[in-house]
Amino acid sequence: MKRIFGILLIVLFSASCDSNPLKEEPITGYVLDATIDFSVVNSKNEDLLNPSNPDSYDQSKIKILFLLNGKLVPQYQGNLDYPNFFMIYQNSDRYVIRVFLNYDKGEKLPETYIQWNENDKDIVKVEYSRTKNSTIKKNVWLNDQAITNPNYLTIIK
Repeated sequence: MKRIFGILLIVLFSASCDSNPLKEEPITGYVLDATIDFSVVNSKNEDLLNPSNPDSYDQSKIKILFLLNGKLVPQYQGNLDYPNFFMIYQNSDRYVIRVFLNYDKGEKLPETYIQWNENDKDIVKVEYSRTKNSTIKKNVWLNDQAITNPNYLTIIK
């Protein structure tokens, strides 16, 4: 009887052994590539984001809007570091605006409107490549013109 019990215990323990008993999933993050950086200049190559330029855009009047379900929706979330969905920073000799883009899954080509002032706006459309762990810009259009470098460009106003 002890012999049968011993064999049964050995079989039971060997059947429950696994080379990786915890079977942990690898730690992965989510990659979100939904920003674009612009320099904005006039025909004289003057920086229109530089606050010391008297002809520059007034940062308080710049608005970001997303086209959602056919309606333009102004973007503001007070809990974010950049609640207006853009930031302006100095990069060597130019000021640059980084715009946080619309990446809504419900839109085939999510659109982001940059309202510089009451009379001037630009439209950014993006086609995203989406996986379980990422949303990455694939193709980008500015005012229906394809952009070759979807991370940075200069807009001439």
